[in-house]
Amino acid sequence: MNINSHLLGDHLKSLGIITGKQLEEALQFQKDLASESLPEPEIDRVELISKSREKNRDVPMLGQILLDKEFITEDMLAPVLALQNRQVRELRMLSSEKLALVIQIGFIINSTVDLVDVLSLIMKYANIVTDAGASTLMLLDEKTGELVFSVPTGPNAEELKDIRIPPGAGVAGWVAQNQQHVLVKDAREDSRFYSGVDDMTGAETRSLLCVPMRSKRKIIGVLEVINKNDDAGFSEDDALLLSIFSHQAAIAIENAILFDSIQKQCKKD
Repeated sequence: MNINSHLLGDHLKSLGIITGKQLEEALQFQKDLASESLPEPEIDRVELISKSREKNRDVPMLGQILLDKEFITEDMLAPVLALQNRQVRELRMLSSEKLALVIQIGFIINSTVDLVDVLSLIMKYANIVTDAGASTLMLLDEKTGELVFSVPTGPNAEELKDIRIPPGAGVAGWVAQNQQHVLVKDAREDSRFYSGVDDMTGAETRSLLCVPMRSKRKIIGVLEVINKNDDAGFSEDDALLLSIFSHQAAIAIENAILFDSIQKQCKKD
């Protein structure tokens, strides 16, 4: 249950129930409704509010908008709401100490706008958050759809710098395309596992956890940790913590890239 996708709309989109265009339309309607600046509505506002107070009052406003726009049916919505509710329960059950650590680390990586520093901090703390032996951050090349290795850690990590993974290849490629986390107990038993990376580094991937990195509803890459130090394999708690961490990391990367772009533009001017 990826905390990056905890919003109802993100779940519906990742499952292929609605399109990105439908989600953006519904979100814009919700935003307009909340800001009291709604133009001539396609849906009657009073009717919408009254419906939300009826038997479906447990349905979030976005869910009700999607229903009224006939983008989804109640049968489609019900299992996704159950998924979201389960995710919320799991979040509440997380150790408060672990959650506090992840939040504190988020502040640390967002305390700098130097991209090199940001990437280095992300890799350092990704291992700490999950007690992993190695980690890799792969940024998405929007032009080619490839994932590009950036600041990997672990044995022979230097061999991986600037290596590109084709779209959809390996566990990381699957995560980027499907925008869902993957937890693999035994890498060699997973058909998506790409052994080429192990061949390059001489390392042996036993277990791995890979989560998407998203900022402002856009995927910018994936974060992968390998081989939990106690050899017990990664857990769903690890997945949830790394997902929270990856969201903070994605924001830090986007802020650093934006700052770098502004600096370059100022120098030109």
